[in-house]
This record gives sequence, structure tokens and C-alpha cells, in this order.
Amino acid sequence: MSQSDQPQKAGATFLWVLGAFAGFAVLFTIIQAVNDSKQGFDPREAERTAYTAEILKAQSENLAKLGLTDAAKKKAVFEKTLADLGVKKPAVSTQVVPGSPTQLKQAAAAAPAPVPAAPAAGTPPASPAPAVPAAPAPAPAAPAPPK
Repeated sequence: MSQSDQPQKAGATFLWVLGAFAGFAVLFTIIQAVNDSKQGFDPREAERTAYTAEILKAQSENLAKLGLTDAAKKKAVFEKTLADLGVKKPAVSTQVVPGSPTQLKQAAAAAPAPVPAAPAAGTPPASPAPAVPAAPAPAPAAPAPPK
């Protein structure tokens, strides 16, 4: 085989693959068109439409109660809310991501000792229990070895 035959063969192969792909696309479109008449019917369509109308009605009533149906009132409420949010200072988040340094520090911190129950009246106080040493800090999780 010579060098000049190779590019023609590659181009012909590409066209055959492209033609096969287009053929399957046409076949898929025909099958979908034939079967679409069977899939277009939803027996619960009336029920879903009724629920949608009920929900939209309830939402519009709630907006009317809040006075948000008038554009001027709505704009005033949103501007006031935006101003209130602009005044607030950002706060530190209390959410802790598992495996983060903060979570590892919290896990390493010793839990507070439980408060002993008060002795019953008339019983002599027991000798204090020896202090329990704090548990060692857990080692950070090592990443899984690559497979």
C-alpha cells in the first residue's frame, strides 16, 4: 500500500461512520414519531391541572395578604429587606465540614467531665475519684492508596 492510499481510506471510513450515525438518527426519529401517539396521554392530567390551579390561587392570596400584589409596595418591601441585609455584619458560620481542621480540633478536644450526682442526705462523702487522663488526639485520616 502506498502513502497516497492511506488518506483516502481514512476519509472513506469517516464518511461511512458518519453515514451510519445519520442512518440510526433517522431510524430513531421514525420510531419515536410512531410511538409518540401512545405516550402523549396522561390519565392524571386533569387532577394535576386542578392541583396547579389550587396552588396558584393560594399563592396569589398569600401575596395579596402580604401586600405584594402592588408593584410599588413590593418594591418598597424588597428595598427595605435589602437595606436590612446590607446593615447586618457577616457572622462566623457554625457549620463544620467533616474532615476539616476545625472538625479535627473539635474531635481532639476532651469532652467535659460529667457532673457527679449530689450525694443522698446522711451518707458520708465518698473519696474523690482519680482524674481520668484525656484521650489522645485521633490521627488525621490518611488518603486512600491509589488503585
